[in-house]
Amino acid sequence: MPWPSSHSNSGGSVSAATDPAIIKAGSVPNGSSSAGGQTKNPHELLHGPSGSSGGTGASVAAAFAQFGLGTDTGGSVRGPSSVNGIVGLKPTHGLLSRAGIVPLALSFDTGGPMARSVYDVAVALGVMTGVDPADDATNKSAGRFERDYTKYLKTGALKGARIGIARDFMGKDAGTDEVVETAIVTLKKLGAVVIDPIKYPDYILQSKQALYNIVTYAEFKAQIADYLKTSEPQYPKTLDEIVARANDPKTGYRSPEKAVALKYTASVALDLSDPSYIAAKNEALVSTKAAVMALFAKYQLDAIVYPTSPRPAQYIKPDGLPAPTDSPTNLANESGFP
Repeated sequence: MPWPSSHSNSGGSVSAATDPAIIKAGSVPNGSSSAGGQTKNPHELLHGPSGSSGGTGASVAAAFAQFGLGTDTGGSVRGPSSVNGIVGLKPTHGLLSRAGIVPLALSFDTGGPMARSVYDVAVALGVMTGVDPADDATNKSAGRFERDYTKYLKTGALKGARIGIARDFMGKDAGTDEVVETAIVTLKKLGAVVIDPIKYPDYILQSKQALYNIVTYAEFKAQIADYLKTSEPQYPKTLDEIVARANDPKTGYRSPEKAVALKYTASVALDLSDPSYIAAKNEALVSTKAAVMALFAKYQLDAIVYPTSPRPAQYIKPDGLPAPTDSPTNLANESGFP
């Protein structure tokens, strides 16, 4: 099901990549927090830690903790894990409770463990699973979750596993591609059956960002208001109130780029009753999941491999322009898979 590459409430075309206000404001600083300021990549301080779980990624990489937690709506566990050189897992939607997580889009949101080894991630995941009465989505995991994922970490576990290579998300950076190619060689040496390449349908690739934006903007506007109802009286209660405070010079908000981005989001976010949002959630997301499942069935796959990002860690202040939006990570959120 094809979907438009951009959307606006007025029926015109609005894209965060081309909107003049967004371009003028520049990209949101990589790893910046209005509470703590700028987080840096511990491996190279001129580069950012990615986001939005960049603080967790940087602190775990710097050995401040054995493992940490992130939240992932479109790549916020996997991105920081990748650029900080650690392991991060975005689990199947519904495996982990989202209770207490500030919502960005509940259709996509999930927590996830981050650590310096696969073993530590497996340990953390087993502690975090379970059905939570505070989050109905976890009912999907009833009878299916594990308490000990380390038992699957066995020598020879990849022997005979069928791994598909999605090259749709490569070819943007030679260094990144080299790392991926080395990993593919390692998979083969460990006995995996590598199917290279596999191809996502063009309509999925062309519409995934627009679909993500439609759902995320609409749900954030509504769900952040529900979340803020539980906060103290002095705090904002709606997205519009957040936007007003962030763009008020008197508040001293640390990131003018984020202030503009919040204002932009509020201006284009649909209501949850809007037909375009309903179609995106009830039809397009279902179509996306079906397309991914069809790939697994066609090639009898156990997993699909592609780089978390087609490029290396960004500089903290690259060039004043919006950051590239061609990361493939939101496809996993749209399908609900890890």
